[in-house]
Amino acid sequence: MWTGEQTQSRGETELSTNWRDQAVDPDLEEDLGYELIAWEKINVVDDADQVIFLPNSEEQLRDDAFIVSDESAVCDLTDRR
Repeated sequence: MWTGEQTQSRGETELSTNWRDQAVDPDLEEDLGYELIAWEKINVVDDADQVIFLPNSEEQLRDDAFIVSDESAVCDLTDRR
């Protein structure tokens, strides 16, 4: 039935409510469900403008987990608060 009001799906309403209920600075593991792991930063010998990040986890290395990035795109997030 059309009521003339904007409609929302049930999931969208729940998401909006859940999002507003989150802490301003949520804990990454407890609040957001992230598993924090250590990664090693390796400078690329042939290209000083690129770096490679490898996880310390053997299992993730077997799963081909790695990141290649421009050095200029890397920052310490604690410096960006």
